Amino acid sequence: MRYRQIGTTEIEASVVALGTWVMGGWMWGGCDDAVAERAVQTALDAGITLIDTAPIYGFGRAEETVGRALQKRRDSVVLASKCGLYWNYAPLPPNCGELHCFADDAGRTQTLEKYAVYRWLRPDVIRRGVEDSLRRLKTDYIDVMQVHHVSDHTTAIADTMGELEEMRREGKIRAIGVSNANRSQFDEYCAHGVLDVDQERYSMLDRRIETNGLLEGCKEKKVSLFAYSPLENGLLTGKLDPSRVYNKGDLRLNSPKFTKEAVKRVNAALEAIFEIARRYNLEVGQFAAAWVLSRYEKAFVLCGARTPEHALFHAAAGDAVISPEDAEEADAILREFELLARK
Repeated sequence: MRYRQIGTTEIEASVVALGTWVMGGWMWGGCDDAVAERAVQTALDAGITLIDTAPIYGFGRAEETVGRALQKRRDSVVLASKCGLYWNYAPLPPNCGELHCFADDAGRTQTLEKYAVYRWLRPDVIRRGVEDSLRRLKTDYIDVMQVHHVSDHTTAIADTMGELEEMRREGKIRAIGVSNANRSQFDEYCAHGVLDVDQERYSMLDRRIETNGLLEGCKEKKVSLFAYSPLENGLLTGKLDPSRVYNKGDLRLNSPKFTKEAVKRVNAALEAIFEIARRYNLEVGQFAAAWVLSRYEKAFVLCGARTPEHALFHAAAGDAVISPEDAEEADAILREFELLARK
């Protein structure tokens, strides 16, 4: 496993991170908590030291799972969480960017309940959210605190960043990140403090940050990139059956990316890319994660896992260094199958 410095901080973490959205169960068709805890332990044993979570993942459930799993190993982990998306604070703020989402009751049954999920980045609300995350995670500090969605029109970015910097001074957090931003928002966060992380969607199939200025901004400001969905929710593993039926509540159930024909086309491209992957003794999904790491020297890949087997699979990508020539060869195959999304 390779390790990299986060931003310009003194924090060093594994290039492969354990993503925990799936451990919340919500939008993934459920999850077994005990198995998820074992997945965390297995990831740590395999050299993964970076764990990324968020309050909204299962409405607190993922954070609680991580908190239980880290009870005796907190000091060996770089723990990243998020703020700004809430479902449990009332009354709802006006014009806060409300999202209507459906979720099961903590992922344990198929009984659906409607939650109003909303964006809110007011300083006192952020502080309350961070305190709640500290409690669920059973810790007194969070290494990287990220703004989950920056599009809250009720709060100035200067105020949000000011509160995060204050909590950094207090020792409640050690580094600051944003997620799901555009370039102007990224620049404004940088103007009001020290930004250490930008978490954005990035994969062999999704190159939007290469054209919208965000990857360029990270390089200019020496901000680390936390790349989420590097395997496109399992699509880039090459293991998906085109005829697979997804569980109720699974975000892939009605996605055009996961139709029978779409999966067949991706699998055909991955079959060709497999010849490149085995030069590194990797499976295609591992190569896809290592490809992302090769694009920027301060990149990390967030790979979701809810079983120990998934965690071990992802950890293998942390040793590989993909050459520019092999990366370009894979790109040529994807272009041939018309699979690149740059906008």
